[in-house]
This record gives sequence, structure tokens and C-alpha cells, in this order.
Amino acid sequence: MKIQTLHPSVALLCLVVAACSPAESKDASSPADSVIGIIQCDDYLARVNTCIRENVPAGKRAALTAEAHQMFTTWKEAAADPQHRATLPQACAITHEVAREEFTRYGCAL
Repeated sequence: MKIQTLHPSVALLCLVVAACSPAESKDASSPADSVIGIIQCDDYLARVNTCIRENVPAGKRAALTAEAHQMFTTWKEAAADPQHRATLPQACAITHEVAREEFTRYGCAL
């Protein structure tokens, strides 16, 4: 079984942000439905969602969408905590760099 390269980025994010507890998103059915309020995070999620919607084969969309949604909910929760919010720009930028290679295979320039 092939492991997605996004999984390490989620783990890295959790280490950087220290906010891995599951979060509930009450108003977002997908990460594109709402914003975090941190430019690096919102930009990353918008690009990933566009790539998933436009370029990712149908058979892989659900798993990647679920991962993006988990990132959204984790980042949204972290943004609500002033201590964690300060680390989000760097955490989202790192996640963006890690995911760049993953999404290049689908023809997306993150």
C-alpha cells in the first residue's frame, strides 16, 4: 500500500502547532467553505482544493479531500488559541512546501 506524502505533513503540522486534537468544524463542509484567517493557511487550502477538484483522479479525491478537511479543522482550532495562532504562518508554509511534490504529480503548481 502506498502512503500519501501528505500524511507526514499533517504529522509535522501537529508537532509545529501542537494542536492535534480533533476539531469540529460546524460550518464548513469542505476547507474551501470557510477561512482560517491566516494568509499562508488559506492560500494553501484554496490551492489544494482547486487541485483536488480540477486535477486529481476521482478515485483519489475523497481521501485527499478528507485530509485537507482535517488540516482545515486543526488549523481553525489552532487559530482560535493565541499561542498556537502565532505559529500557524510558519506551520502552513512548511505544510505547503511538503505537499508541493505530492500535488505536482497531479499537474498542480502549489
